[in-house]
Amino acid sequence: MTLEKNDLQTLAEIGFAAVSMGNMPSARTIFEGLAAVRPDHEAPRMGMAMSHYMINEFAEAEEILRGLMRDKPEFRLAGVHLALCLILAGRKDEALPLLREAERHKDPLFNDMVEELLGLAV
Repeated sequence: MTLEKNDLQTLAEIGFAAVSMGNMPSARTIFEGLAAVRPDHEAPRMGMAMSHYMINEFAEAEEILRGLMRDKPEFRLAGVHLALCLILAGRKDEALPLLREAERHKDPLFNDMVEELLGLAV
């Protein structure tokens, strides 16, 4: 089965909306399906990680995000989300180097998020 870029984006947005609404079973079903069709894409792994750290399943989220960082080092947003996960888990000292690295890149995609997280981590 192939999935067009627009379809992938729409399904990912629905999955992220499910995460933000606290509907983790639906979100995970969507992201598992996306991962089956597009295992190379970041969105399913990011969504799964978020679905874990949003309900305090930090170890699971950390494992996913570290794997994504290892497999796709150019995808810096994973490091920012790992920093958020670590802050939520009470491990601010581990989050700070990740945030400093993200801050150094000055990426407009996540600059505001990095600034907010730095305020929490320091």
